[in-house]
Amino acid sequence: MYSHGETFNYDIDGDDYELTVLETFFLEDKEYIVAEDFDGDLHAFYIDEDDEEVVLVEDKKEFRMVIGYWKEECLLDEDISDFDEDLYYDREDSDVDFDNKDFFDEEEHIDDEYF
Repeated sequence: MYSHGETFNYDIDGDDYELTVLETFFLEDKEYIVAEDFDGDLHAFYIDEDDEEVVLVEDKKEFRMVIGYWKEECLLDEDISDFDEDLYYDREDSDVDFDNKDFFDEEEHIDDEYF
Protein backbone atom coordinates (compact mmCIF):
# COMPACT_ATOMS: atom_id res chain seq x y z
CA MET A 1 0.00 0.00 0.00
CA TYR A 2 2.75 2.46 1.00
CA SER A 3 6.46 2.24 0.34
CA HIS A 4 9.49 3.57 2.18
CA GLY A 5 9.73 7.36 1.82
CA GLU A 6 6.13 7.94 0.79
CA THR A 7 3.97 10.33 2.79
CA PHE A 8 0.36 10.10 3.81
CA ASN A 9 -2.02 12.09 6.00
CA TYR A 10 -3.75 10.57 9.02
CA ASP A 11 -6.08 12.02 11.61
CA ILE A 12 -4.91 11.19 15.15
CA ASP A 13 -7.15 12.45 17.94
CA GLY A 14 -8.57 15.20 15.75
CA ASP A 15 -5.18 16.45 14.50
CA ASP A 16 -4.13 15.87 10.90
CA TYR A 17 -0.57 14.52 10.65
CA GLU A 18 1.58 14.22 7.57
CA LEU A 19 3.57 11.04 8.07
CA THR A 20 6.57 9.64 6.25
CA VAL A 21 6.81 5.88 5.87
CA LEU A 22 10.00 4.51 7.39
CA GLU A 23 9.27 0.83 6.83
CA THR A 24 6.57 -1.66 5.93
CA PHE A 25 6.78 -5.30 7.03
CA PHE A 26 4.73 -8.35 7.90
CA LEU A 27 4.56 -9.46 11.53
CA GLU A 28 2.18 -12.09 12.93
CA ASP A 29 0.01 -12.18 9.78
CA LYS A 30 -0.45 -8.40 9.63
CA GLU A 31 1.23 -5.85 7.43
CA TYR A 32 2.55 -2.99 9.54
CA ILE A 33 3.76 0.49 8.70
CA VAL A 34 6.17 2.44 10.87
CA ALA A 35 5.91 6.14 10.10
CA GLU A 36 7.36 9.36 11.47
CA ASP A 37 5.78 12.79 11.74
CA PHE A 38 7.56 16.14 11.35
CA ASP A 39 8.35 16.21 15.09
CA GLY A 40 10.20 12.89 14.82
CA ASP A 41 7.56 10.92 16.72
CA LEU A 42 7.06 7.32 15.62
CA HIS A 43 3.64 5.92 14.80
CA ALA A 44 2.68 2.34 14.02
CA PHE A 45 -0.16 1.29 11.75
CA TYR A 46 -1.48 -1.94 10.34
CA ILE A 47 -3.19 -2.40 7.03
CA ASP A 48 -6.76 -3.69 7.23
CA GLU A 49 -6.92 -5.84 4.10
CA ASP A 50 -10.72 -6.15 4.21
CA ASP A 51 -11.42 -2.40 4.24
CA GLU A 52 -8.17 -1.49 2.41
CA GLU A 53 -7.30 1.18 4.93
CA VAL A 54 -4.50 2.06 7.31
CA VAL A 55 -5.35 1.73 11.01
CA LEU A 56 -3.42 3.30 13.88
CA VAL A 57 -2.02 0.84 16.44
CA GLU A 58 -3.46 2.16 19.69
CA ASP A 59 -2.66 -0.77 21.98
CA LYS A 60 0.57 0.09 23.85
CA LYS A 61 1.73 -3.52 24.00
CA GLU A 62 1.23 -4.02 20.26
CA PHE A 63 2.88 -0.63 19.56
CA ARG A 64 5.98 -1.62 21.59
CA MET A 65 6.10 -4.98 19.81
CA VAL A 66 5.94 -3.36 16.36
CA ILE A 67 8.52 -0.66 17.12
CA GLY A 68 10.77 -3.19 18.89
CA TYR A 69 10.64 -5.52 15.89
CA TRP A 70 11.33 -2.61 13.53
CA LYS A 71 14.37 -1.50 15.56
CA GLU A 72 15.76 -5.03 15.89
CA GLU A 73 15.11 -6.38 12.41
CA CYS A 74 14.81 -3.44 10.03
CA LEU A 75 17.28 -0.81 11.20
CA LEU A 76 20.94 -1.28 10.42
CA ASP A 77 22.62 -0.80 13.77
CA GLU A 78 25.85 -2.39 12.69
CA ASP A 79 28.66 -0.65 10.89
CA ILE A 80 28.80 -2.21 7.43
CA SER A 81 31.60 -0.02 6.15
CA ASP A 82 35.32 -0.54 6.22
CA PHE A 83 36.13 3.09 7.04
CA ASP A 84 37.55 2.09 10.41
CA GLU A 85 40.19 0.02 8.64
CA ASP A 86 41.06 2.66 6.07
CA LEU A 87 44.12 4.68 7.09
CA TYR A 88 42.93 7.66 5.05
CA TYR A 89 40.07 8.20 7.48
CA ASP A 90 42.23 7.63 10.56
CA ARG A 91 44.23 10.82 10.05
CA GLU A 92 43.72 13.64 12.50
CA ASP A 93 42.80 17.13 11.38
CA SER A 94 45.36 18.49 13.81
CA ASP A 95 48.09 16.93 11.66
CA VAL A 96 47.09 19.14 8.75
CA ASP A 97 48.61 22.60 8.86
CA PHE A 98 46.17 24.67 6.86
CA ASP A 99 47.03 28.28 6.23
CA ASN A 100 45.39 30.45 3.58
CA LYS A 101 48.74 32.07 2.83
CA ASP A 102 49.79 28.88 1.11
CA PHE A 103 47.18 29.44 -1.59
CA PHE A 104 47.91 33.07 -2.48
CA ASP A 105 51.04 34.82 -3.51
CA GLU A 106 51.89 37.85 -1.46
CA GLU A 107 51.12 40.06 -4.47
CA GLU A 108 47.63 38.56 -4.94
CA HIS A 109 44.79 39.59 -2.72
CA ILE A 110 41.04 39.27 -2.57
CA ASP A 111 39.13 42.47 -2.94
CA ASP A 112 36.88 42.95 0.11
CA GLU A 113 34.23 44.75 -1.92
CA TYR A 114 33.13 41.46 -3.51
CA PHE A 115 32.26 39.88 -0.15
